[in-house]
Amino acid sequence: MDLFKKCIAVLFIANCFLPPANSQSILRGPYLQNPTSSGIILRWRTDSSTNSRVYYGTNFSSLTNFADNSQITTEHSVKISGLTAFTKYFYSVGSSTQVSEGGDSMHYFITSPVIGAEQPIRIWAIGDFGKGNEGQKKVRDSYTAFAGNIHTDVWLWLGDNAYDDGSDSVYQTNVFDSAYSYKNIMRTLPFMPCPGNHDYKSVCEPYCTTAPQNHSGPYYDIIDVPKNGEAGGVASGYELFYSFDYGNIHFISLNSELSNLLPQLAGGYNWTGANPSMSFNCSSSPMCQWLQNDLQANSQPWTIVYFHQPPYTDGSHDATSFWEVYMKAMRENFVPILEQYGVDLVVNGHSHVYERTFMLKGHYGDKSSFNPATMIVDSSSGKFSLGEPYIKDPSGPVFQNGTVYVVAGNSGSKDDSAPLQYPAMYFDEACDTCLGSLVIDVNGNRLDAKYLRAGGSIGDEFTIIKSTQLSLDEKNVLFSMVKIFPNPFRNQTNIEFFLREKSRVVVELFDINGKKIMQLMDETKEKGNQKFTLDASKNGLGKGIYTLKIRGGDNSACERVIKVE
Repeated sequence: MDLFKKCIAVLFIANCFLPPANSQSILRGPYLQNPTSSGIILRWRTDSSTNSRVYYGTNFSSLTNFADNSQITTEHSVKISGLTAFTKYFYSVGSSTQVSEGGDSMHYFITSPVIGAEQPIRIWAIGDFGKGNEGQKKVRDSYTAFAGNIHTDVWLWLGDNAYDDGSDSVYQTNVFDSAYSYKNIMRTLPFMPCPGNHDYKSVCEPYCTTAPQNHSGPYYDIIDVPKNGEAGGVASGYELFYSFDYGNIHFISLNSELSNLLPQLAGGYNWTGANPSMSFNCSSSPMCQWLQNDLQANSQPWTIVYFHQPPYTDGSHDATSFWEVYMKAMRENFVPILEQYGVDLVVNGHSHVYERTFMLKGHYGDKSSFNPATMIVDSSSGKFSLGEPYIKDPSGPVFQNGTVYVVAGNSGSKDDSAPLQYPAMYFDEACDTCLGSLVIDVNGNRLDAKYLRAGGSIGDEFTIIKSTQLSLDEKNVLFSMVKIFPNPFRNQTNIEFFLREKSRVVVELFDINGKKIMQLMDETKEKGNQKFTLDASKNGLGKGIYTLKIRGGDNSACERVIKVE
């Protein structure tokens, strides 16, 4: 009897310390998808099937709200809605009976700001990164060190996210789980991807006959992107391509892989125009039609477009080689649309180098057709530190302003023998250790982009400023016919205006940040034409962009003045 009691006691103790029948361990994630100003999706993978629950709140020690998904699965996806815009929420994930991870300061997300809100926005873009190698890790770590305590708002994936074949196991080891992956970043930052040709090896290779609307595979299995316009933009209806707004920026993710290279009679499809045996018409391409509709509806002051295969490169790929039909298709069929609607920045991967063009427009042929006299809008460096930022006047026709194109396909991949001879490039870099990523900061009317090398140094940088030439209301101003010539100028520039009546006139000069640099005039002037000269040497004026303000009574006029070397 004593032996029987002992056995019962042992069984009781063992059962008390056994995990619950639905105990689970997380194999992937948690990671964040489809952020909006009022919601987000949390995803994770477990080793056993259960339902899904996310606890959340604005204090990680008091997660009083929860959202459920009752489906029994190992692939968990929970959508949270009804949140406050641009607010930090902490979370934990698990099932209705178990918290598996989170509930601390390391698991949080920040909802998107109200669409159109003007505030500082940080963007990180990486391309061709999923190698599971030391270079990928160095690029990741260089960015986290560079960012410090600055929150990253938008994370762009430029394609070829998981080498070599975009399979689920490669995504797991090279992107989600290994020492080279982004597991810790994914807890707090959603990624907004586009696919590359290597991702498409497990989706639909160039000679497969599956129609794009039926494309599936690991890439599409891991993502939940705003295909229904829930984050702004026009609904695409597909995860193949989509758009979203973050603050005052409109983002467009295109898919450069959507052309089948089989002859038309063998089931080919040609959504980008890469199939040489099939004619291309935008009206026959759902992606092209959607792009036009989306850009036409866009009202944000900034537009950034990203896709995998670049229209311009001479790195590990030459965009104008006859076999590079995908890049040729994007250059000929989609770049003209982007420029028509004044897209500011296009970012690509695929070529395992870093390249950055001048501000361009109208270059749709191969590199032998490039004419710098007609296709470069601004031939300067674009560097604010040199007083040469690119200026785009939003008051004029948008198609005249030009676009900057960046290739950032070296966030894990590299090419030490790239020719780098594309004539449209202002800066390019390739070597055995040349890896990096692109960091973009947008604040109001200013965009700053930096090529951050894996070692932490800045290899290239440029600035785009939206600056409107203020027009004068002829019915209610003291001044009219303000002229500055030459502008830009090197040593001296002439300033003329017409004064409608005798008045005290104050002329001041401000730097690009709005700080007053000097006062050039404070005098009473008679009615009529006025003229004076701004002498850079006499006034100690260095290279840069300035605002000239003329005040009289309750009226004022502002004009941009550019001093060059």
